[in-house]
Amino acid sequence: MPAVLTKKQEAKRASTRLAVDFPKQNEIINSPQYTLRLCAPEGVKSVEVALDDGEWQPCRQAVGYWWFDWSGFGDGEHEVIARIELEDGRKIASEPHEFFVDLQPKPKA
Repeated sequence: MPAVLTKKQEAKRASTRLAVDFPKQNEIINSPQYTLRLCAPEGVKSVEVALDDGEWQPCRQAVGYWWFDWSGFGDGEHEVIARIELEDGRKIASEPHEFFVDLQPKPKA
């Protein structure tokens, strides 16, 4: 018989499988458009992201991952938080994930 988990244990287990895969922590993005890739537990109702303390935005699911297309951002440090909604309506958020954008053209050597 499988062990019964408390809600706190269940939330911790789900949140450990919720992750921002790309961009990687502290990665530098040099493109004016970027698609974030997220990993979420199977069977979640939805996945959303909030960038730089903004509104929650829905992600799309394809090929086993969740995706968010992002554009119109500026240079500097940015932060993304992912959130899943479980079938019972509970929502679980990830830890903040920081990355950088540098759109300045690099001088040719």
